Amino acid sequence: MTSAVRLDPVALTPPVPWEFRGFFRDAADAATDGVQPVGRPGKVGVLDLTLGVDAASSVQKTGVTSRYVKAPMQFTRPLYIDPADPGEAFVYVRSTGGGLAQNDRIRQQITLGDGARATVTTPAGTPVHRMNAGCATQWISLTVGESAVCEYLPGQNTLFAGSRLLQVTDVSLADSATLLAADVILTGRLARGERDLFDALGQCWRIERGGRPLLSDTLCVVGAGQGRSEMLLSRWPVWGTVLIVPPAGAPGAARSAGSVKSLLASVRELLVERCAGVAAEDLTAAASTMVNDAGITVRVAGEDPVAVRAIVDSVHDHARRALLGRPAVDLRRM
Repeated sequence: MTSAVRLDPVALTPPVPWEFRGFFRDAADAATDGVQPVGRPGKVGVLDLTLGVDAASSVQKTGVTSRYVKAPMQFTRPLYIDPADPGEAFVYVRSTGGGLAQNDRIRQQITLGDGARATVTTPAGTPVHRMNAGCATQWISLTVGESAVCEYLPGQNTLFAGSRLLQVTDVSLADSATLLAADVILTGRLARGERDLFDALGQCWRIERGGRPLLSDTLCVVGAGQGRSEMLLSRWPVWGTVLIVPPAGAPGAARSAGSVKSLLASVRELLVERCAGVAAEDLTAAASTMVNDAGITVRVAGEDPVAVRAIVDSVHDHARRALLGRPAVDLRRM
């Protein structure tokens, strides 16, 4: 009889910044505090998903070629909802746990084979609940093959008072791959008057191509109220990020290094237009290039999640038109 292989929670935990190590020591003592420890049923969610192109399909349809899923993670069958590209797969990833709780470990590995086109999103936002001990982690790895297009557009994270979250997103791109990624984070339940009352937030983005880094961006905020530091999240409770990485070295005006600067200029014009008439203390935005002008990073900060999300969506739509030649698809209305 073969014994079942037990998942190792340590292997599913991302690299931990030194600012967070105290929270992981708390996890070892969680059982004495009535907290479910790491590794208990429902506390470790895994999604390992590979998407590839069906060569026999007339529209080069992207579909699932392999998968491994462990509750509470789930995903929908691919949907094909973009009339401009009927072969692009839209995959909705979700957790049945109702958000992230103390000592949860969520590990997602998504691979797009050569030529695959896929949008990975969530049905809704993710609440991060109050935690008495330990810390929740969410580790996402995206691997994008040659001539593949990956759009990673999760719903917003909302940090409840007393919550602790470490989220790491790693992206590995082939030379001719395209990445469009965006997310929004709320530093509290704003309708309840919560702002920056979370215990800890770590948000890390890492993008590399051919083993060379294009972006390494890490934010660590520890201590309730510390997010209001001018060096961290400042006075804005809503933050949006958009990452745009076109193919490298591919022929064509829309895919050269010079076109990244041209796209950056047009994105900045869009940000100025969208922020016009709004007070600077209510909404602000900026854009810059990654290493060697390989891509563009856009940050949007504001008081209103609807306003921030609208600008994030408009930047994604603008980049999608420029790089893929088609508008964005409304992921919430089909």
